Amino acid sequence: MGDRLRAAGVLAAALIAASPAAAQRATWAKQAGQARTEDRSLETSKGLAIAAQEGWIAVPERRGDRASRLVEVHYLRLRSTAASPRAPLVYLSGGPGSTGVSDSPRALDFWTPILAVSDVVLFDQRGTRDPDLRWTWDGPPPLDYFRSANVGRGHIVELCRRAAAAIRARGVDLAGYNTIESADDVEELRRALGVPKLSLLGFSYGTHLGTAFLRRHGAVVENAVLIGMEGPDHTYKQPLAMDTQLRKLSAMAAADPGLEGRVPDLMALLDRVDAKLEREPIAVKIPGPDGGSVTMPVGSFGLRFILRADVGDATDLPVFPRLLWSLDRGDPSILKWFVAKRSPIAVQAHGMGYATDAASGWSPGRKALIESQTSSSRFADVVNFPFPDVVAAWGVPDVGDEFRSPLVSSVRTLFVSGELDWNTPPYQAEELKWGFSNATHLVVANAGHEQTWLQNPETMPVLADFLAGKDVSGRRLAYPALRFIPLEGSDPKPTHPSLSR
Repeated sequence: MGDRLRAAGVLAAALIAASPAAAQRATWAKQAGQARTEDRSLETSKGLAIAAQEGWIAVPERRGDRASRLVEVHYLRLRSTAASPRAPLVYLSGGPGSTGVSDSPRALDFWTPILAVSDVVLFDQRGTRDPDLRWTWDGPPPLDYFRSANVGRGHIVELCRRAAAAIRARGVDLAGYNTIESADDVEELRRALGVPKLSLLGFSYGTHLGTAFLRRHGAVVENAVLIGMEGPDHTYKQPLAMDTQLRKLSAMAAADPGLEGRVPDLMALLDRVDAKLEREPIAVKIPGPDGGSVTMPVGSFGLRFILRADVGDATDLPVFPRLLWSLDRGDPSILKWFVAKRSPIAVQAHGMGYATDAASGWSPGRKALIESQTSSSRFADVVNFPFPDVVAAWGVPDVGDEFRSPLVSSVRTLFVSGELDWNTPPYQAEELKWGFSNATHLVVANAGHEQTWLQNPETMPVLADFLAGKDVSGRRLAYPALRFIPLEGSDPKPTHPSLSR
């Protein structure tokens, strides 16, 4: 499920900030492959001028249907400052559902190291900006969503069923929203750019899309950078990966001097709090849709779902011991922040994201592996929630086992993983790397999902060197070591937005 549940960091938010244009129907085009462009002059926050070209390409909504309507995909090409640029680098964003195009000055700052090597092409995957693919729950507020797995599951299945019906009623062919169609859109982009080759930079779900492109169009790829690897058969996560992450966090908490030995066993603390919430959910008051407030009971399922959504983010990990410690004492103040952060999943549906994940599916072997871990994982009911329960509600065709089969590639590739990223753990990149004959894998110490690169200024210069053709296998990347929030009081460093000011 990529990083669809994750809240992006400050830099990530800048990267996906809304662009002046939004992808809609390609009513301006008479046939697939037509493109329109507009030259632009942009400037970074540091005053660097960037020549750019904004473009829109008409593609079939579903290539297998001759009567398919045309939709548009959107890109922004930032021109390189190099005298002899390498192949343009196409950015494939995560989600699925996150937009890739931003012309904000801070986003442009982010890409300047790469512009010294090649053009950067920011790409909006099909459906990411189309309002017809979004639906908001219009029934009574689902206040019991975090109470239990059965309640949460029942609501989200109904939300998806109604969302899919509403989106189809707008004329959308949901069967056209999958990774194969998006991979072929990237090939249409290459043709529209008029270049013989391109390079790829995929992040999270963008690596899933990137591997699909390598399988289908690998001959036109000069370099691939795959950050936070979600391979062809990694859409569904292994439950025990999350247990392992919590055990690692428990060992770190026990050794952290700032916690003064007061959390010797974070797993035992979690189990104690989990049992309490299973017996009696705790009430949390969060802002309501009308400017007031609503009260939501949070049970064992709700807590574990929140941990699942944030346990791969090194910016939230420091407050986990205090979160559990405060709940053990009946204090929901920190939990309130996390519930407010995650509650939109109960009322919002992005058809592109749901349909794409539903289509990617899982192989029989992956399904058997995950099911074999169900009885031994604390998190089996939340790791892939709300999948697979919502798959039938979206009613889209599965892409098939050939799509999920092992991938062999000779494309020069750099894998980058975060040491503390449970969502796309480093061993997934190692699994893919075995089939890549010209690959390097760098693991960023102390980094979670976004901290591999979006929140880590060390990473972009290494990526630029790799794209320039340099050997980066000996490079070392790190994010600042994790420091836990004290259990009581405040410390200006580290801190967390969930703490009262």
